[in-house]
Amino acid sequence: MASRKVVPMKRRFRPNLALFIFLLIIIYIVVLTWGYLTEEHISIYEVNTTQISDDSPLYGFVLRSEEVVSTDREGYINYYNAEGNRVGTGDVVYTLDTNGEVSGMLEQLQETNKNTESITAMREVISSFQNNFSLSSYSQIENLKYDINNVYFEKTNGNLYSDVNKALKSAGQDKSFTKYTAPKNGVISYSIDGFESMKKTDITPEILDQYAQSTRQQIKTADMLPSGSPVYKLVTDNTWSLTARLNNDYYERLKASDSVRITINKDGISFNASVELWDQGDIHFATLTTARYMERYINDRFLQFEFNLRTAEGLKIPNSSILKKDYYTLPADVITKGDEGNGVIKQVRTEEGKITKQFTSLGHYFFTQDKYYVDSSVVTGGDVLMNHKSGEDYIVSSKEPLQGVYCVNEGYCEFRPIDILYQNKEYTIVSDMTSGGLSAFDHIVVEPSALSDDDFI
Repeated sequence: MASRKVVPMKRRFRPNLALFIFLLIIIYIVVLTWGYLTEEHISIYEVNTTQISDDSPLYGFVLRSEEVVSTDREGYINYYNAEGNRVGTGDVVYTLDTNGEVSGMLEQLQETNKNTESITAMREVISSFQNNFSLSSYSQIENLKYDINNVYFEKTNGNLYSDVNKALKSAGQDKSFTKYTAPKNGVISYSIDGFESMKKTDITPEILDQYAQSTRQQIKTADMLPSGSPVYKLVTDNTWSLTARLNNDYYERLKASDSVRITINKDGISFNASVELWDQGDIHFATLTTARYMERYINDRFLQFEFNLRTAEGLKIPNSSILKKDYYTLPADVITKGDEGNGVIKQVRTEEGKITKQFTSLGHYFFTQDKYYVDSSVVTGGDVLMNHKSGEDYIVSSKEPLQGVYCVNEGYCEFRPIDILYQNKEYTIVSDMTSGGLSAFDHIVVEPSALSDDDFI
């Protein structure tokens, strides 16, 4: 049987439409990716109103006019004023008895006078403690119980001395206790720290370094006190001061100042204080004195605060957004009004070679510091303008840089001038009152170095 030879046939190429479309898509994606990677991208920043403060916190030592009052007899002490209360000369501050019976009677009277106001006030004290507590100042916890007890006492004492005196008289025990009155006007405090007799000249860098140590000692107690024990402190003047060590930068900034505004970090309270600079060897100090908020900080010996020297409020923009553009500057006397708005009367030469005067609109210009900033498309150096007040010629020559940013609210670059109020390493605070300048929520270019006026974004 004869063998058969199989000859394979060549397949004809048939284009695959699906493969062709897939390749086109791949090429398109590659082209887009390449363009995205090689193209310079433009970041946009939204302008917002804010405040910048770059002052470093300092610790100040508190000085007041304060006197510690001690008891002249042994016995149990009972108080009739809450801490922070202002007393006058002759007001009853405390009583002393030898058997402790007055304390029990006071507790009964306070329980009778208890009201919902004391609970509300306690909640405020606890809330304030929670808001200001940090692990770095853990010693605040030991003062919380004392502050709560003081609030309770303040809300329930009323006419406490009068009430207890009546109760003792009716029980025939009114001779068993002695009352003690304030020797002068002042504000009551029931804590001491050993610094009550300090003077400004006694302050040293070593004392200022003790700011982290808790030195407050509560002297209000239910125990029997021996004769000569401190029973309360009386602050006799509203004027108080903070003394802090200064670095050279702060010293130079405050050298010409009679007063400065400071903010207490503990609660954010700001106030003005008079400034007195003094030296101890080669170390600079500042004593800041005020007559406000003495009662608020009556038990603080050290306060952390900040100067309000490097602070500004306005529109916040990144430093990289700022650019400079050169403009011709024109005085107001050469500016006149025409049908197209503000402009100048400029000398021009006609085709016939004759010189004539022609009104030229200023177009987009800026007015600041009594000058008109005009683009070079309107005037150039050497142009002769008419002074409409004097009739004399004015030759354009002065050119100055103007700081600004590119605003892109309309989708293209529009130069806006800025007035810098404050600047740090990253951001700048500019005024929101600049003529033709920025407003809150404007959108600006973060890095405008590769852009020009009217470029589309």
